[in-house]
Amino acid sequence: MKKIIIFKHGGGELANQLWNYMSIYAWSLEEKVRLRNPSFYEYHGLFNFLKDEGLAVRLMAKMFTNYRGRKQNIWKKLWRALYSLYTRSVELTKRKKILSTENLSNKVTYLPPTVQSNDFKSGRSDLFSHNDVYMAGWLFRNPLGLEKYRTTLLKVFTPNSQLAEKMNGIMSKIRQKYQKVIGLHIRQGDYKTWKGGKYFIEQKRIRTIIDEYIANKGLKIQEILFLIMSDGSIEKELFEGLNIMISKEHAVVDLFLLSKTDTIIGSDSSFGHLASWFGNIPHIVMKSEKMDWEYYKDKNGYFQNKYCSMVHF
Repeated sequence: MKKIIIFKHGGGELANQLWNYMSIYAWSLEEKVRLRNPSFYEYHGLFNFLKDEGLAVRLMAKMFTNYRGRKQNIWKKLWRALYSLYTRSVELTKRKKILSTENLSNKVTYLPPTVQSNDFKSGRSDLFSHNDVYMAGWLFRNPLGLEKYRTTLLKVFTPNSQLAEKMNGIMSKIRQKYQKVIGLHIRQGDYKTWKGGKYFIEQKRIRTIIDEYIANKGLKIQEILFLIMSDGSIEKELFEGLNIMISKEHAVVDLFLLSKTDTIIGSDSSFGHLASWFGNIPHIVMKSEKMDWEYYKDKNGYFQNKYCSMVHF
């Protein structure tokens, strides 16, 4: 195996793709092989590793440099349909070289070094006898690899200089005025209807959760800024009396701004949890039912939150 190619993601957006990408990247470091990810073309132009991809991917990435829409947008649907021509060709011509996590039960495949390399490759001699391995699906995970190669991953998976400058400028101004910054990630959009709205949290309920958090921590409201990221409109009147700032930035900037806060209070979402990993800060998952504040009492850094069901650890 000389090269790993992630040719097909699971149809998710930024955070789901990154969890998968970073897990496979850690595996490539463990195996000391090259990694390419043409499927990441929607976000490649906003990071620093686009130069390693082929000309076609670089051209596609340019089409998304200033794009902010979600996957339901007609523009993204069109390009995903065009890209699917490539994935189908790979599935037809590289069938024996494909390693996939596509399954109906959402079963996770763990990669080395989380699992032993010899054990992982056992029974797959036909696959690993090839120079290239093609990866399909979004459920490759590598928790030990993320820990082992954290320093490298943090260096590689960082926004390009233009976005980093914008992000650092925003956070610098905030830190000059407030002693504590709480990231508030409110997923709306498809959460209102997906699975009957099971994971959607009303903003009135969110205000109650915030008030409980402030009381439990004994914080002074005037010293705190709540930095809000959401894919829907914010009912500002519900947050009256709080210092709030609503971000209107690209999802990549929002992700890394969240990572630079002190704590994230957010929806049950892979986005907020990934920001928690990048910043090594707690991620408090909002619930419609009573919050388990005792669970969060001693959490000061990143941890695999038992109330976060969207990451598939």
